Amino acid sequence: MKVDVLLDLSFGSSAKGHVIEDLLKYRKYTASIRTGATNAGHTLSYKGKMYSVQTIPCAWVDPNVKLYLGAGCFIQKSLLEKEIAMINEAMPEADVRDRLFIDYRATILEQQDIDAENDGDGMNKEMGSTAHGCGAILIRKLWRGHNHDVPKRMIDEMSYAEEQGLKVVDTIKVLNEGDETVLLEGTQGTMLSIHTTPYYPYCTSRECTVSGYLSECGFSPFDVRDVIGVIRSFPIRVHGNSGKTSGKELTWEEISQICGREVTPERTTVTKLVRRIFTFGDEDFAHAIRINKPTKIALSFADYLAPDIVDQTDMTKINPMSRSILQNFIDMLETDGHAPVFWVGTSPTTSIVRNMEV
Repeated sequence: MKVDVLLDLSFGSSAKGHVIEDLLKYRKYTASIRTGATNAGHTLSYKGKMYSVQTIPCAWVDPNVKLYLGAGCFIQKSLLEKEIAMINEAMPEADVRDRLFIDYRATILEQQDIDAENDGDGMNKEMGSTAHGCGAILIRKLWRGHNHDVPKRMIDEMSYAEEQGLKVVDTIKVLNEGDETVLLEGTQGTMLSIHTTPYYPYCTSRECTVSGYLSECGFSPFDVRDVIGVIRSFPIRVHGNSGKTSGKELTWEEISQICGREVTPERTTVTKLVRRIFTFGDEDFAHAIRINKPTKIALSFADYLAPDIVDQTDMTKINPMSRSILQNFIDMLETDGHAPVFWVGTSPTTSIVRNMEV
């Protein structure tokens, strides 16, 4: 088995779904696995239309890839059903459930968990949390029945799984005993990690690092072929009191001035609230590199770096007049990150692939 781990090197919302679109064109994965929970949404395009998923791996767009939800997943039934219906509508030639496998240890996120994070002002106002209940259900899981109900796992919901046509398996055994080439889709971002972030408590409820993802999926570090780190030119944090970064906070008007065109403020995939945006933080990048040691780097939102970096008539080409600005930024990433920049995102739907090894 060979595993490529794709993860965010900052605070999330780095266009991981867009990177996965291109990876699937150049690398023949037989399986894709996602861990994490519904508080992270990934967006990508399929046949010219944009889709967002919070549960199922982005590799659903390749009908030849088997899809796995790992042991560490928190699954909200209604959202899973919604995504299955969405994918089947987009890809009617085959039922996605035929290639979707859920670990029997995956945990069911319930309304009581959502309610716990929306008590009073709610965690979304306190620290910019999505308040989807992902921290609350983790607390219940950690208590192991003391003072809280033990959360249900997929193994406890077999009648529901049979009713929905879902396959519940031991994903650790299946993948470790197979001869798969696996894409592990990491959620959220390294700088949001519960244990290793410099910005606690303004973080998420799990460890969003390569080792954290491997642990939740039941993989050994020796299974890893590549660690693919995705980084934005201007990192973001979610709306509200979500904490700082090592960069300087900017307004969306300032971003428009930097790139010489009017930029529509970005909104998060899950909450739809306007994101906060910052200048690139060298200290944060160094921290993420230290922990994850990526073998390849993908740079997104390159078009924010300066006016007319991208040829507006062909967003897959760099304007010769601005080429040096982009190259200097790439040189900095490669020097400080000790890994080649193999992919550059030039808009939400266009990119430049460079140095891709099949």
